[in-house]
Amino acid sequence: MRQNVDAPAMRRINRATVLQFIRDQRTTSRIDIAQMTGLNKATVSYIVDELIRENWVQEIGYGTSTGGRKPILLRFNANSAYAIGVDIESEMIKTVVCNIRGEVAFKQEAVLPKLTVDGKHHWLQSIAEEIKTAIASTPTSPHGLIGIALALPGLVNSETGTIATLHQVPIQDWNIQKTLTDELKLPIYIENSANCGAWFEYIRGNSKEESLVFINAGAGIGTGIIINGQLFKGKNGIAGEFGHTTIFPMGERCVCGNYGCWEEYASERSLFRYIIEAGGNVDEFIEVPSLIHFILNEAHADNRYYIRALNTLGQYLGIGIANIINALSPDRISLGGTISQAATFILPEIERMFHYRVFPSNRETQVTIAGANSVAIGAATLIIHQTLFDQSISI
Repeated sequence: MRQNVDAPAMRRINRATVLQFIRDQRTTSRIDIAQMTGLNKATVSYIVDELIRENWVQEIGYGTSTGGRKPILLRFNANSAYAIGVDIESEMIKTVVCNIRGEVAFKQEAVLPKLTVDGKHHWLQSIAEEIKTAIASTPTSPHGLIGIALALPGLVNSETGTIATLHQVPIQDWNIQKTLTDELKLPIYIENSANCGAWFEYIRGNSKEESLVFINAGAGIGTGIIINGQLFKGKNGIAGEFGHTTIFPMGERCVCGNYGCWEEYASERSLFRYIIEAGGNVDEFIEVPSLIHFILNEAHADNRYYIRALNTLGQYLGIGIANIINALSPDRISLGGTISQAATFILPEIERMFHYRVFPSNRETQVTIAGANSVAIGAATLIIHQTLFDQSISI
């Protein structure tokens, strides 16, 4: 169906096109922009002059002439604004401040109190305090803070700012976006953690038409999907819940109420179960964020119980990843979350599952380990993209 684009929408699209082109180049010129984007010279000149006045773009001197006057070189001002990304996983919070190129200017980690239905406001207040520290640590810039994005595991409605479930705690239609906006007096966005991780892994890749799946494996399993360079959310915004696909119809009961969900076999809680089944133990007094480090230390010390448990976890991760690859055939899989720290022990098992369960034509699909801060940086860069660079047309 043909879309009618009015003049204001076209100006916004052209401006985003020019700004994104300048961002993606080390240096460029007005004539280069016109030639590469197909926009006419007058339109490019008007937009560039506007961007310079607003401090998004800088003139840095003259380039080499190929005949005629030397072109004035342009450079993207990456420090003209900032955004804050917050990754909330289990009882851990990571906060980053990024400039509009996604470069980290500040980061911190902290332990959160356990989320309960009765203690949710105390939990949210702890998050607000971490954000206030990040705000105070944000460098001065012409445009200040574009916004603050929270990456949350569970069922998140980014359009309404509400969550339905979080950390396996049933909290229906809790509008944390409004609560934090009222307190911090800054634009607040919320998004699913796996979507944020997928976005960051996509923008740091070489191909802008890439399709990938980001798996956020920690307390649960969430997946973010990029198809042909676009974040895919589905009809209700909750696409990618592969963690709740069934791999054992009569298996373990999941927190969602179903039986045999993938995340009951490939997440942190399943890892603890495998350790006990192998003959080891998990110290109940170790704080949750430190448990995975304790387990990895034991495995690296050649403790066979922990190695066996991690191998079992890798096998079940491999089964679920094989299902995703057979269903979507992405260019690559990116594994993030706390479980990804055990890559040494789980990747060989994942690759072994590929041999038996993935279609031969898909066996070359690359599995990479995501950066430790992918979700937090992804949250910040996603709102930067939506605010400054999104060229989509709303109808």
